[in-house]
Amino acid sequence: TKKPEDKKLIVSAVGGTRDYFSGGISLSHPLAALKNRFSMEWNRAGSYIPDSEFDIINLSESSALNTDFGDYDFFFGYSNKDYGANTFYSNLYPREAESTDTRFFKLAGKIGSGCLRFEPKLFLRRHYDKFMLDKNRPGWQTNYSTNYTYGADLGFVIENPFLDAAYGFELSEDRIFSTNMQKHDRGKTGLYAEITPHIFDLLYINAGIRQDTFSDFETEYSPSVNAKYALFDFLSVRGSIGRSFRIPTFTDLYYRDVANIGNEDLKPENSYTGEVGMDYRSEFVVCSAGYFRRNSRDTIDWTRMNTGNPWRVSNIGTVETNGAEASIEIIPRKVEGSLPIDRFFLNYTALDSYRKHDYLSKYALDYLKQQISAGIDYSLFGFKNSWVLNYKKRVADTSSSVVVDTKLTKGIIKGDKLAFEAFLEITNLFDEDYSEQSGISMPGRWVKSGVRLEL
Repeated sequence: TKKPEDKKLIVSAVGGTRDYFSGGISLSHPLAALKNRFSMEWNRAGSYIPDSEFDIINLSESSALNTDFGDYDFFFGYSNKDYGANTFYSNLYPREAESTDTRFFKLAGKIGSGCLRFEPKLFLRRHYDKFMLDKNRPGWQTNYSTNYTYGADLGFVIENPFLDAAYGFELSEDRIFSTNMQKHDRGKTGLYAEITPHIFDLLYINAGIRQDTFSDFETEYSPSVNAKYALFDFLSVRGSIGRSFRIPTFTDLYYRDVANIGNEDLKPENSYTGEVGMDYRSEFVVCSAGYFRRNSRDTIDWTRMNTGNPWRVSNIGTVETNGAEASIEIIPRKVEGSLPIDRFFLNYTALDSYRKHDYLSKYALDYLKQQISAGIDYSLFGFKNSWVLNYKKRVADTSSSVVVDTKLTKGIIKGDKLAFEAFLEITNLFDEDYSEQSGISMPGRWVKSGVRLEL
């Protein structure tokens, strides 16, 4: 989605185990003042467990026009996916399969004079979905749906030595036509404003508020305040507080089959989140630490009493979540006479949600309780090698997992206008058994190799 550049061609091809293949091409070519980029990518693979294969095609066209009367951008994206969804929606029927067809259009402009800029946007998204609860029983519990989301955003931006401000109006509508959920529509209007006063250089403050009015729910407000203060050139403290909300989706409200039961009486979920943190930055070390607390009310989740029951969606009540995170990144290459290490990083995240319950949660209370990520990039004998280690412990699991990935890259041709490289990549090197969602196994060891040409 980056803006088109000057003339550039990128071609890549990757192959691997499990019949994996990925091929892509991206061509940027300006036509006078109009910059264009067309990109295409195809990814496919066989199953690592039954019904986990996928076949995905992505296409996009991006154009940018800079004139004396403003800058204008156009984007079109297309994605077609066919994949097996083994136990993803329900363990009761593991032979699930899904096909989707998504098309997205956006037209945006930036028209400015002095300190005022007008930024209009028009957008349209069409999403087609075919879902089979059991692909071996054609026509049974099969849902066809088409969803349209379209609208406009009329925004204004003010930038001057005293403050930066943005305000605007958004109008959009969602429509769904479904064999299972029938026909529904939802209109939304939004008003928003935010301001960043320039008080003095060491202090950054941003405050904003948004009002969203829905045709099928009450009006919701989302205020927020963010601040950052530089104690020294290399050390700063920050804090934020804000309110957010989530409107039930059409699936939450209306979808029903033998394994998943929606709820037309759902209320919107809302939450308040506060965060404090500290950041350190020097020439070759960047690190940060933070703590946040989130209090969610009328939380929407799919639950059941045991694995033999269908999932049912409801407002499960209040959920209190506390989290802490810390990270450090070291770039020793910037230190003269250092080892041939390009980068080292270490990240830690801890999460804890409190709510007494005796049921199984599909989303809100099935989360990653602890994660440690460590990685190193180094260059040696003309090769670049990277290693990443991920330690993960989910709240519902008694055991933890350690997943190691590595990638070896060799630059064959290096030039200002021509670059060609080859690589070998292995994910889950030690074939660890782990999951990102309870009950759903992730792929074991996966070996891929390929080439990339840029000119």
